[in-house]
Amino acid sequence: MSTYNIILQDLFVRRDNTQEIQSPPYTMEMDVKTKIKITYNCLLRAQRLRQRISALVFAYYLGQLIEGREISKGSCKQIISEYFYNVSVRVYYIFELNPAQILATKATTLIMVRKLKQREFQKLTLEL
Repeated sequence: MSTYNIILQDLFVRRDNTQEIQSPPYTMEMDVKTKIKITYNCLLRAQRLRQRISALVFAYYLGQLIEGREISKGSCKQIISEYFYNVSVRVYYIFELNPAQILATKATTLIMVRKLKQREFQKLTLEL
């Protein structure tokens, strides 16, 4: 099965409606650079510990911060790597309408999201 099909299948898995996505690892009072640093460190930790769901959640929050446009792309890339910048933005857009769906995924990983071709990524974000 292709990476695209695995992610697509995960997007349609029924989830337990009682579960809510965890809160962001930062507070609203923090400045955006601090929020990005904290979220990035949480994402790196989740990746090192092979916590797939947590990595997706932190990537979602990081993508949300990046796309909030409160910080320039250049400033953001001084804090986080190019890889995590790109994959976080993709995760954010894939799960933008229903972030709690991350909890229902069975196989989706950050590597899979990064391997998506641009056309496949666009299909996931536009058709769902």
